[in-house]
Amino acid sequence: MIHGSWFWRCKHGGTVIPVHPAPLASRRQLGAALRQHRIDANLSLKDVADQLLCSPSKVSRIESAQRNISARDVRDLIGVYRITDPDIRARLNRLAAESRETAWWAPYNLPPAYERFIGLEGAATAKYEYQLGVVPGLLQTLEYSASIVSAWTDDPDAVREAAEVRQKRQEFIGQDTDLDFVVDESVFHRFMGDATTMRGQIRKLIELSESSRITFQVIPFSAGAHQGLVSGFEILRFADSAAADSAAEMSDVVFLEGVVNSSYLDSTDEVDGYLKAFRGLQSRALDRQDTLSFLKARLQHR
Repeated sequence: MIHGSWFWRCKHGGTVIPVHPAPLASRRQLGAALRQHRIDANLSLKDVADQLLCSPSKVSRIESAQRNISARDVRDLIGVYRITDPDIRARLNRLAAESRETAWWAPYNLPPAYERFIGLEGAATAKYEYQLGVVPGLLQTLEYSASIVSAWTDDPDAVREAAEVRQKRQEFIGQDTDLDFVVDESVFHRFMGDATTMRGQIRKLIELSESSRITFQVIPFSAGAHQGLVSGFEILRFADSAAADSAAEMSDVVFLEGVVNSSYLDSTDEVDGYLKAFRGLQSRALDRQDTLSFLKARLQHR
């Protein structure tokens, strides 16, 4: 992920101790669950709003995770939907509490779109990413990250803090998250920073490629044309089969980063299309062992 167009200044000093890695994801789970319970109760947004003495738009924003929800709102909605199962009630209340906790990125003045992405990324059970021009953000060294951000600003504090947030994303990604990455060979022909920066980045990729947790592959120039020549993309997948309330499961999303605006796709057909494209890119890429050999050769070349 690039995210170079998003640089920021720290709001205040001090350290915020992270309580929950993805409060925004909890809000999204809660909204999805409440929407399903409303549908199961055969109630419209207006029906619910009339009982809560509020506007239908408030209920809609809660369901779409566009606003936070109070403990009282959750209690009232549980009553409106006549939810009696104690496990489901407890889960809804827990999600509501998690959605109000302080996120680790709170000290930074992040754009809302980036906050949303970090929150979803931290809750994903699988992440599949393809990049055409740069090393994916979760795999970048601090120096490599800084060299990308410096293309958007010459403020050293903004560069440092932006790179710092990217490093923290690496710390807070779930330990059980399935991480698959594919990059085009062009990534290694684009010089970021100086030679030391590039060597350090390649060394890190070699180290990560030897990890059983991460699958990293390179599509060589010899592979010819492929679907990834258009742009990079990221797929975040969510699974919550152990949940007492299956309605709280979130839909998978595709994140597309733009120069000015970025977008999310979450329809089943769109996500499935990108998943199919990603599997196709994996099949065109070098396997893990050949990718490792490629990286070691590039390190010697540098």
